[in-house]
Amino acid sequence: MVALILPFAIYYLVLYVVCFLVVSQGQDALYDEPTPGFAWKVALGSFLLAAMLTWTHSSFATMFTDDFGKTALQAILWFGVFVLIFRFHPWHGAGIGLATMLIVTGLATMGVDSMMSPRPTERFETKGIAPPIRRPAYGAPQPSKPAGAPVAK
Repeated sequence: MVALILPFAIYYLVLYVVCFLVVSQGQDALYDEPTPGFAWKVALGSFLLAAMLTWTHSSFATMFTDDFGKTALQAILWFGVFVLIFRFHPWHGAGIGLATMLIVTGLATMGVDSMMSPRPTERFETKGIAPPIRRPAYGAPQPSKPAGAPVAK
């Protein structure tokens, strides 16, 4: 169950933030103000999009090759959410929604994969104890023979 809830929560968090920014800035730029209650609309739309992403688990590697059918379903859902829930005009919803889908789905999946993949444990090996220094590093060299030893002639 955690394998479904945690990816959904990550997808929902990422999509809510991105859709909130896209909807507020996009509607402000295109229509001079966001629609009333757009934060609740973004919460609902992000919920639907996160549920779809949890099911498809789209990645940049397979989005346009092996999982093209799921990508087409996502494109239809993203268009519908941007037009029907976020209240963009159809042409604006198609452009902004599909561009956001192409960028965000792969990035959000990379975040989910990095947080859900097991991390290998690293083993640190000790190299033993370092041998003691035989002489001071910056001092005068020590005599090789003891002070009371006889001198050879």
